[in-house]
Amino acid sequence: MAQTSVGSLRLYGVAAVESGQAMSLAEGTTLVHYRALAAVVEPTPYSVSTLQDDEMSKYLTVLEEVHAHSSILPAPPGTVFQSQSTLTRWLELHYFTLTEALSVVEGHAAARVSVTTRGKHGEDTRKSLSGLAAESLRLLRSQAAATVTLPKADGDEADDIVARASFLIDTQRWEAFESAVSKEAARQAASLDFKVTGPWPPYDFVRMQFGG
Repeated sequence: MAQTSVGSLRLYGVAAVESGQAMSLAEGTTLVHYRALAAVVEPTPYSVSTLQDDEMSKYLTVLEEVHAHSSILPAPPGTVFQSQSTLTRWLELHYFTLTEALSVVEGHAAARVSVTTRGKHGEDTRKSLSGLAAESLRLLRSQAAATVTLPKADGDEADDIVARASFLIDTQRWEAFESAVSKEAARQAASLDFKVTGPWPPYDFVRMQFGG
C-alpha cells in the first residue's frame, strides 16, 4: 500500500526570488522559501509512481511558466518531499550549491539542436554524415555558455536524426545563436538539415542530488 502524507509536496524546481516574494511563479503552485531560494511546489500524495502523460505535461508547463519570470533549476519529474520541513532542510543543506547553479543559468535558456540527413542513406554514408553533424555541433559551442551532447532517442533513426545537442545560451544572444545555426545549415545544405527548438528551461544542464 502506498504511503500517503497530507503535508507532502511535489517539487517542480528551485527558483531565484527576491526577498519577500510571495506570489506564485506558476499557476497551481506555491513557494517554499529559504533565504534567496524558493522551491516551486504543490501538494501531492507521498508515493512512488510513474508520471502519467498529463502530469508530465503539467511538469513542463509549470517550469516553462516559471522560466518566463525567474531563473529555475528543474527538479527530476515526479520528485516528492514528505513534508515542508524536509524540503526546507534540503534547501538549507544544498543552499550554496543551488545558488551557484542558479548564478550559472541566470539570464540563459537552453536551445536544442537536432541534425537530420537529407534523404535515406546506407549505414556507411550515415556514419559519415553523423561525423559532419558532430563537427557542426562542435563549431556551435563557441556560441554557448555550456553544451551537452544528447543521447540517441527512440525514433531518431526513423526520423533520420544523426546528432542532437543542447546549448545554454545567453538570452540576449539568442538571435545570434539562431543565426550561427542558420549559417552552419547553409554550409552543410547539400547533406544535412538543422532544427533549433527553444528557448527552454535548462533541463539538460541540471542534475539535482537527493541523497541523505
